Amino acid sequence: MKKEVEVFGVTYDRYILLKLHAIMTEELGLKKIVEMPSHGAKAAGSLYSIGFAKAGCDVVLVNPEPEMMAEWKALGIEEKVTTLYGENIYKTGFASNEFDLAWNFVTWTGVENPEKYIHELKRISKKYVMFITCNNFQPGYPWHRVLHEWYGFPWNHGEVKYNHITTVRKLFKKCGLKVVEYGAIDTPGWPDPSGPRDVRLHRRYSGATLKKPDWHVTLLDYVKADSFPGWMKLLGRWDIKFRKGVFKLPMSHLFYVLGEKR
Repeated sequence: MKKEVEVFGVTYDRYILLKLHAIMTEELGLKKIVEMPSHGAKAAGSLYSIGFAKAGCDVVLVNPEPEMMAEWKALGIEEKVTTLYGENIYKTGFASNEFDLAWNFVTWTGVENPEKYIHELKRISKKYVMFITCNNFQPGYPWHRVLHEWYGFPWNHGEVKYNHITTVRKLFKKCGLKVVEYGAIDTPGWPDPSGPRDVRLHRRYSGATLKKPDWHVTLLDYVKADSFPGWMKLLGRWDIKFRKGVFKLPMSHLFYVLGEKR
């Protein structure tokens, strides 16, 4: 496998997840969460829930990337995570109301039946369901589509209609969830994606071979040292403070929708 280092933009969105998860754990009283499925999207997978674990939650990862699980041990939080493989995301073996929160990072847009999938998340959660999703309402998105057309890369980023915050809010309501919070996060000031990195990753790791890179996740170095760059902390304070609503949506790489069972 080729070695790939996650760039600073990806490192920043992981940092924002840490902050958001810590806030939600405290405000919502979360103790046990499930991420389903937990593979990656344009970066190393199965690490998106470390913020919940660092905040004290017990985490279950459904269908994770096994090669990334060593990083949980390296962070000293391996006792906070459980992994399950080969699960049917539409009909899991979990008990009803087993988790405080059932959530997904980005990859849900690729499932074949989103409504059926949401109903299963709703069943296994006693209270909350959350999606964090790529935001198509920002200038990097049309450029991304142009790159795929220009280079002939097949589109492998899920159904684009779900990358809109209004669509997700309507979908939650249709599935019987009350939307209690939504907003825009990961707002660093530049559009997503930047271009050259995206092209390189598609050339190396998509298509018939479907190879996977050997990821180095830079954020983990900061977490292990408990020290983060000053620019990241400064930008993150503004990003998190104004996360709620759609104020930052035009320049945010991600948005989130939090639903509550009625």
